[in-house]
Amino acid sequence: MANVITSDNFLNDEQTKSLTPLLNCIVPPDADSGMPGAGELDFIGYVNEFAPEAAAGIRSELDELNTAATEEAGSSFGELSGADQATVLEILRHRNVRFGRAIVVQAMACYYQDDQVVALLGEQSPPFPEGNTVHPGDLTLLDPVKAAGRRYREA
Repeated sequence: MANVITSDNFLNDEQTKSLTPLLNCIVPPDADSGMPGAGELDFIGYVNEFAPEAAAGIRSELDELNTAATEEAGSSFGELSGADQATVLEILRHRNVRFGRAIVVQAMACYYQDDQVVALLGEQSPPFPEGNTVHPGDLTLLDPVKAAGRRYREA
């Protein structure tokens, strides 16, 4: 998040301080493989460029996170220890199973489109436009499915 120009940041200070540790809870760094955590990437820049419509949902989720952190542990999420952060996230997960959807979706999209992450994952071939080779297999394995017939109603 070091590349964020202050005027481009759609979050307030408290939300900004909580975002990096939350992103690193979603995709933690892995020192053994050299993989960065999601909090090490330019998440704000990604959202501004590719998903500006998600900003309001992200702000709302961070507010919900910070409210829960303050209620449970007396501080905003970004100021808590890792163990307390995990506890708050678990409480939120039980309270609201849909919590974090906007952040998680954008974190995954940002992470797996990042040049550094793609390079560390190794050579990956895109499915399009050339496509991937589909290796022949034993299609007789589908015979029981075919024999079962249709299992839906035709209108």
